[in-house]
Amino acid sequence: MLEVHTWEVNSNSGKPILFLKEKGAEFKYDYVDVLTFEQHMPEYLKINAAGTVPTVIHDGKIMTESTQALEYLDAALPGPSFVPKDAYQRYQMRWWAAHGSSWAGSLSVLGWHTFMGPMVRRLGPEKLKERLDKIPTKERRIAWTTAANATFTEEQLANARKGVAAGVQMMERRLKEVPWFAGNSYSIADIVIFANAYALPDGHDYAANDNVSPTFMAWLKKIYARKPIQEAFEMGRTEMRERARRMIKRFGV
Repeated sequence: MLEVHTWEVNSNSGKPILFLKEKGAEFKYDYVDVLTFEQHMPEYLKINAAGTVPTVIHDGKIMTESTQALEYLDAALPGPSFVPKDAYQRYQMRWWAAHGSSWAGSLSVLGWHTFMGPMVRRLGPEKLKERLDKIPTKERRIAWTTAANATFTEEQLANARKGVAAGVQMMERRLKEVPWFAGNSYSIADIVIFANAYALPDGHDYAANDNVSPTFMAWLKKIYARKPIQEAFEMGRTEMRERARRMIKRFGV
């Protein structure tokens, strides 16, 4: 009835896992190993021709846009709702869900430099090229090839760190105004932003710490204290799970 084809609890890939755990919904989790390019294999392309993760399938309906899928699932499934009833707060939820992770491109540069790039290059140059050549769309093929083989300059890395720090300050300012991104209630916006921001203090403590972003840190702690969130991370298989465990231990929740 409900299938989630995705990778780790990380960025877009993790949004439906976090959400469905919060919703208390049963689902089949089909692990798609992005590090070996399973999302570009023929079996996966049958359900998502773009070769992106996640893909959510509910009663035969296929959804490949992660944030929009959450709002659909909120309405389609029983359980608590994470969409505000107030019209303006619903607008705020959608605005922050769309723009609240605008800094994630900077985070992606740093992630490819320290984790993703070295991991995919373990395939070896011949197999890596073979997998990259199978990416179905030209745009994604170029993007993945560039990222997989990237060697970033110190200037690029410094600019990426500045982008992450600016993103944390944007979130800090919003959370000083309201307890949650949509306003008074925990919503899809918080889940979507958390999927990108969950490990910032672990790998980017220059930007996220109790001195420069105390309100953001308090928001992270509130989310990590939620049992469904902790359960979601335990479904992972890579360093992302370990980073979340370190954060849970750090916050003492």
